[in-house]
Amino acid sequence: MSKKNPQSGFSLVETLVAITILLLVIIGPMKISSSSAKSTSFASEQVTAFFLAQEGAELVQKVRDDLMLENVVSSAARPSPWTDFTSGTLASCYTGGCGITIGDNSAVSVRSCSTITDCALSLDTTSASARSHYVHTTTGTTPTPFTRVVTLQRTGNEVRVVSKVTWRTGSIREEQEVSVETSLFNVYGKN
Repeated sequence: MSKKNPQSGFSLVETLVAITILLLVIIGPMKISSSSAKSTSFASEQVTAFFLAQEGAELVQKVRDDLMLENVVSSAARPSPWTDFTSGTLASCYTGGCGITIGDNSAVSVRSCSTITDCALSLDTTSASARSHYVHTTTGTTPTPFTRVVTLQRTGNEVRVVSKVTWRTGSIREEQEVSVETSLFNVYGKN
């Protein structure tokens, strides 16, 4: 009598097919998860950049309003607040762009962007009560990928404000950019 020895187990082909299916089942969701994380990170950076650009335009408007209101309420009124706005504190914004931030005392600081690194934004985590957590100084701050350049162009009684924030994200080679544009007018009628 001959006994047949049935071989049990998987053949090499069956094992390879099972491993391939297992890898497809595992790698697919991992790829989707990785892609979602990158998209979420980019969206977060894009929202931050938009708000930083908007803040730049609003700070220019604050400078204009402060000069004009100072002229209205002060007994030592400025002879020409509109001229001061278009040539004084913000002079560097008209010639190549400037960096603008607000301090804890509500004072606006302006710096020339003679080089793009002069307008790089850093995160200030030293003060919990800071008016702006993104600043143009590097002392005691954490570098960020964001750079904000504000440019102004005057035409008569109108000043065109362009606040542009650029950044690089992940392994993307091209710089990303968000820009906010607005116009400010000599609404108080004083030169």
